[in-house]
Amino acid sequence: MVENVLKAENIVKKFPGVVALDHVTFDLKKGEVHGLVGQNGAGKSTFVKILNGIYNPDEGRIILHGKEVVIKNPMEAKKLGITLVHQEVMLVPHLTVAENILLGKMPLKSKFLVDWAAVFDYTEKVLKELGANIDPRLKVKELSVGEQKLVQVARALADKAQILCFDEPTTALTPMEKDSLFEVIRRLKNAGKSVIYITHYIDEIFDICDRVTVLRDGKKIATETVSEIKPEEVVKMMLGREVSSFYVAKKKRITEIANKKPLLVVNNLSTIPEKAHEVALKNVSFKLYKGEILGVVGLLGAGKSELGKALFGIEKIVTGRIQMKGKDITIKSPLDALKYGILYAPENRQVEGLIPEMSVKENITITTLNEISKFLGIIDMKKEREISLKWVKDLNIVTPSLNAKVSNLSGGNQQKVVIAKILQTKPKIIIFDEPTMGIDVGAKVEIRRIIANLSEQGISVILLSSDVEEVLSLADRIIVMVKGRVTREMVNKGISKDEIISLICKVEVEKVAA
Repeated sequence: MVENVLKAENIVKKFPGVVALDHVTFDLKKGEVHGLVGQNGAGKSTFVKILNGIYNPDEGRIILHGKEVVIKNPMEAKKLGITLVHQEVMLVPHLTVAENILLGKMPLKSKFLVDWAAVFDYTEKVLKELGANIDPRLKVKELSVGEQKLVQVARALADKAQILCFDEPTTALTPMEKDSLFEVIRRLKNAGKSVIYITHYIDEIFDICDRVTVLRDGKKIATETVSEIKPEEVVKMMLGREVSSFYVAKKKRITEIANKKPLLVVNNLSTIPEKAHEVALKNVSFKLYKGEILGVVGLLGAGKSELGKALFGIEKIVTGRIQMKGKDITIKSPLDALKYGILYAPENRQVEGLIPEMSVKENITITTLNEISKFLGIIDMKKEREISLKWVKDLNIVTPSLNAKVSNLSGGNQQKVVIAKILQTKPKIIIFDEPTMGIDVGAKVEIRRIIANLSEQGISVILLSSDVEEVLSLADRIIVMVKGRVTREMVNKGISKDEIISLICKVEVEKVAA
């Protein structure tokens, strides 16, 4: 029987007004990848932060290799062989890969001289063990996000970690980078390391994990062997209700759309990016019909976000023609876009879509202050409250109060506030940029249902997404983008996920005869 390297018994953690963890028990075996899933607020991150000494439990105990331990801080966790690989990249961008891996523990030739030969020899060895083809002499800022994640894993190994906790590690990774990370996790498992894997993506649990523990509202619901359970059963435990009631079926309106005149026509749109990491659009052309959901799919760096920002007046358009209802329009700023009823829900909702320190009601009404202002710009508090309450009810925004800071809401509810703010302007076209990235499975389905309902109300939607299943489930038509260009346009009828992936990755799908 495989031994438990770690066991947490009856862990309780309380915050003001909230029981984050309610007598949670969890065990981890040697050489195991153990998935930890649940909706936002279920207690996943709180639990791994306790294991890593970031929080201290109010009750319960932790047993490591058969002995009870008290983990007071992250340094003690590292000494015990437990490391957290954060969702955000926690590296020093201007230092080399090697310096980041051995930060604080550089081998010395003498009291003041670093032994650089030993530094690079060691880091090359660690990276090779991970199967990571990364030059340790490169600066971290020169690496892709996926490579930076592998450097974080290498740093954990340099800390002699035996238990690695991954918190949403595939956020912002391309499919190929995700595959590389999974290969690294398999190598860790084969080397006898143990992994706790937190994710919102149910398919990842079935790709990489041996067992899965489900948390809901701070309580442990179940621990199951992955090979003995179905994905829909995991989702049902996460949500506490049947999965079938949440799925959104794609609308069958392709023939109806084809018989209409387009609402928006974009011809040969090109841009010059202002930031080094952004992609230039090159002769992008497409049509958008009233009430249509147009899916724009591609990897990170394909130009999807740049397209959304160009149509909203954030990116500078250098050539091309935009027509709305058959008439030429010019979009040089967001104010121009707003004038034509074009709104943009950005990928980075916390930085670009919301003002985190302002309240829910203030964020909802900020785009239409003229509607709730009295003489000399004084806010009509009653009207502000009425408008906010309407959207909280209509979109099922879960918030303690209208006065709560929007930064305290879950990712899904923050996205609903962004949508409420947009809908308050009565838009004709909404551009959604990665609308469900980083939110839990229940909130994802709610957001997708909202998008589908907007289409039914006659609002046109441009859905920019790297989530192929999301695009296939919602879009009427799909365009594929690669490196700033539209490479394919198709009606969403009978298209498979593998076909789309092959197009966005520019990989030919081999057809094997039956």
